[in-house]
Amino acid sequence: MSAPALHPDLAAALEAAFPGRPVTDVTPLSGGFSGATLLAFAVDGAPYVAKRCAPDPTDPGRFAREAACMRAASERGVAPRLRHADARAGVTIMDRIAGTPLRPTRDPALLGRVAAALRRLHDGPPFPRGPSRMDFLRSLDAQCAALAGAGAGLPAELVRTADALERVSGPHAHAAPCHRDVNPNNVLVAADRVYLVDWTTAGAGDPFVDVAQLGVFAYPRPEQREALLEAYLGRPASDDDRARARVARAIALAYYAAGFFVAAARFGGPPPAGEEPRPLAEVLAAFGAAPERTHPGTVAAALLREMRREAQDVSRGRP
Repeated sequence: MSAPALHPDLAAALEAAFPGRPVTDVTPLSGGFSGATLLAFAVDGAPYVAKRCAPDPTDPGRFAREAACMRAASERGVAPRLRHADARAGVTIMDRIAGTPLRPTRDPALLGRVAAALRRLHDGPPFPRGPSRMDFLRSLDAQCAALAGAGAGLPAELVRTADALERVSGPHAHAAPCHRDVNPNNVLVAADRVYLVDWTTAGAGDPFVDVAQLGVFAYPRPEQREALLEAYLGRPASDDDRARARVARAIALAYYAAGFFVAAARFGGPPPAGEEPRPLAEVLAAFGAAPERTHPGTVAAALLREMRREAQDVSRGRP
């Protein structure tokens, strides 16, 4: 089988990073919802990944910010080593990690390793600021409306609740360098350490939201999230910590619900007529076992249902 034809920007980046050296074993990888082009390849037997994204007119500084964040994170040992970055072309080249995506587990040792990786990231040098989470949510709302037609964007309740939650978390909005999309597929567990990948949305942010994002899919049970929070803090959680974590969880649920509503509009259409929102734990169990048989609209509705419950607890002042 012949190697896939390379976009000129990718070919130029490979030559800049590895001048005059043969590139072998070129293999396309899935770019996920982002639509990025991902290629695995090898040079002198060493494995690498190249990523190319189309320009985003709504966020012209994204590529430069992503590269800066990834470079800083790699120096902290929580991201693959960055070998080349071209902000104009939107191309990055990094080491390919021999690891596996994080999957739900009750292993306390792994939980501790993941928490330590987040702590190391958040204790590092500051990241540049990017668009706010509400800016990102409005972008998803516009995408959903364009895909669904007739102006049917995200549920108004979701946007309204997210806006209210962001006001509560405002003092922490730029508190630390953050990944800002810590879902299990972006966490690679290797023999020597835990790495975070896909730094597309990285920037200054609220570190508790990073922790909460991880808890949505990888640590769905309350006792798991409590253990994750305490491992991250390195001490027992206080009531103030738990209150802040609850706000962060509601925010994380809102944004992942929005992502699945967009996925439903793009790939699946509306969920089956008359289907009632199901408990999140039940839906996540089915999604983890057979994601291709779980309608994205079903996941979105379950996330929205859980967001509603958490937001109500926030409004009642529950720690």
